[in-house]
Amino acid sequence: MQFFSHLKDNLDNLEIYHFLEDEMSKYKTLNHEDIKWDKVYEHSLEILQQFSMDARISNYFVLSCIALNNEESFRIMSKLFEFLVDILQNSPQNLGKNAGILNAQKKKIKSVVEHFIIETDRLNLSHYPQIIIDFNHTFKILGKILECDFKEIQVKQELQKSEVISSTVKQVEFHTQSPNTNSLNDREYRVFFNNLAFELLENNKDNLNAYAMFVEAMWGRIRTLPTHNEGITQIKCPDKNLTQILLQNDTDELEHIKRFMSNLVLNPFWIEGLKFFCEFLHKYNRLNASKLLNTLTREFLIQFKEISNLKFSNGKSICEEQILNYFLRQDIDFDHIKSKTKKNKQNKIDEILLDINTRNYNNSLFSDINALIEMARLFEEKNMQNNARILYIRIKDLMEKTLLKDYLLEDYSKITIKSEKNVKT
Repeated sequence: MQFFSHLKDNLDNLEIYHFLEDEMSKYKTLNHEDIKWDKVYEHSLEILQQFSMDARISNYFVLSCIALNNEESFRIMSKLFEFLVDILQNSPQNLGKNAGILNAQKKKIKSVVEHFIIETDRLNLSHYPQIIIDFNHTFKILGKILECDFKEIQVKQELQKSEVISSTVKQVEFHTQSPNTNSLNDREYRVFFNNLAFELLENNKDNLNAYAMFVEAMWGRIRTLPTHNEGITQIKCPDKNLTQILLQNDTDELEHIKRFMSNLVLNPFWIEGLKFFCEFLHKYNRLNASKLLNTLTREFLIQFKEISNLKFSNGKSICEEQILNYFLRQDIDFDHIKSKTKKNKQNKIDEILLDINTRNYNNSLFSDINALIEMARLFEEKNMQNNARILYIRIKDLMEKTLLKDYLLEDYSKITIKSEKNVKT
């Protein structure tokens, strides 16, 4: 793939350049979620190939590749860095007519690479080991040219069938292209809410809010049942090895809970797995957590009634009759969790968490922040100060990564105080 071999001083005559500047002016602002990353990718690549090898345009291109997160964009990005290495080795004057401009270009390239390497922890690069190898080789050479030492991107080994997916999940970084939950892709959304669940569990394994966060991670983005052909879906049935590992005895209860959550979030239609989790919680005397999860699963099954007619790709029923009956049976012990009055429904933390997408009615960052603030205040009202503080820290981080409007400044000041408050346990 060929790129333009030198830096052009002025791109003002290019309409696509002005489009790029308009789109990237939204970066890390309240309008960030409106960025058309596919167009940023297309136009920045066109400029780099036909008009100018500008480190700033290269940065736009890399950010768009991170946002799109697919093999083709990473492959082309790898070729771009190889091209930059060639220029810096053989004709560095092409990137700057004087030392000042050249040093500015080098500094920007260094920053772009460092940002990309940080982002690789949450991208899908482990599916493309050869691309990782190419990046590491190129960055090693580039580091010598720029007189720095870039961190090596790790090649993650594919999980064997007998292995359990790791329960340690990376924190979602809001300084990237996703400053609020609406702009997160499905994977990032799952990680975000699962991490909140894990944090809450660290202080109290009976914390019902943690299990509600887990359910949000698992089902928060599900709006319809999976597509199927005469009842057969493309969903792979979890294998027996995974079942055996989840059902085996484990001396570390917290890690076992996290293991259940991590795997169920990745298999949201594995209803039998949810039954195993409920039974596990009951066995360890986490009765309220088991009842809550049972109730929320029952509501999910009632909402998607046709799920009992669907099968995994191997022909096994997604929800066999005995499993369906396990969750749908009426038990007086569950009555205090499922309230029929509007007032009680509004006051139930788990239901508020599950309704967050509905309440975020206009899909805006402002509405999203308000929803999180509402949850934090509800925790405070119920004297759950530790839970509230965790959310306030998240909200504060979210606000700091955006361009605050006047109507958020007062809330930001209050939240900063609450997030820094020490809570005695």
